[in-house]
Amino acid sequence: MKNKPRGPVPSLIGGTNGRPERVPVKNNGYECSRCHAPFVAGQTCVAIPKLGAAYSSAKRICDDCYKHILQKTCEDLEELKAI
Repeated sequence: MKNKPRGPVPSLIGGTNGRPERVPVKNNGYECSRCHAPFVAGQTCVAIPKLGAAYSSAKRICDDCYKHILQKTCEDLEELKAI
């Protein structure tokens, strides 16, 4: 069973987020950084890197959480278009 993510849905329109990319999961032990659903080896997930030299690893997100993040990003873009 998937846990419900805590906190507000983040947007990709942030100063600290890099370009997301789909990456394969090479071994078990990884989980979604939002809902903590476990990943299985061979599955793919979305990695969202943080910009800057201080951050070395990317947040791994499951497809469901990524859909919510994209929806929030689209809503933010619509608000910007209205300005």
